[in-house]
Amino acid sequence: MIKLKHLIQGYNFNRIPAKIDKEINQEEERAGVIKYNENIHGSYLLDDEGIVVAINIFSNCVVEKDKTMDNQLKHTTQTLLIIQKTMELLGNIKQEEANNIMKQLGMFSGKIKEKAVRFLNYVYKIDVANGLLMFTMLEEAEK
Repeated sequence: MIKLKHLIQGYNFNRIPAKIDKEINQEEERAGVIKYNENIHGSYLLDDEGIVVAINIFSNCVVEKDKTMDNQLKHTTQTLLIIQKTMELLGNIKQEEANNIMKQLGMFSGKIKEKAVRFLNYVYKIDVANGLLMFTMLEEAEK
């Protein structure tokens, strides 16, 4: 569990440029959008105390500008790094555990299929649709 402010600081400390792009503060919902770069964005949901309880990361599978092999490789690497650091920061887990979850989700198997994994008190889900990769991390409600 981490406050949004600390999550953004954690990204930036780990050399992942991240900033709040849009915020929604209504009585029944506190949410917003994080911008990592022009091809990668995330949406988040906060609880009453400002703790991030869910995050969706959206990444175009193909870079939109300067479509070179080098730029595509950088984009893919950046996407994987953002997902990995999100798990480490939000889930408070080690890099090895984050990498293991990514393997279980099939992120290194060639073709990604919709899949979900539970680890500790979070559900991790991956899906690809219409050229958009979506990673979801959701805190499970206490029983």
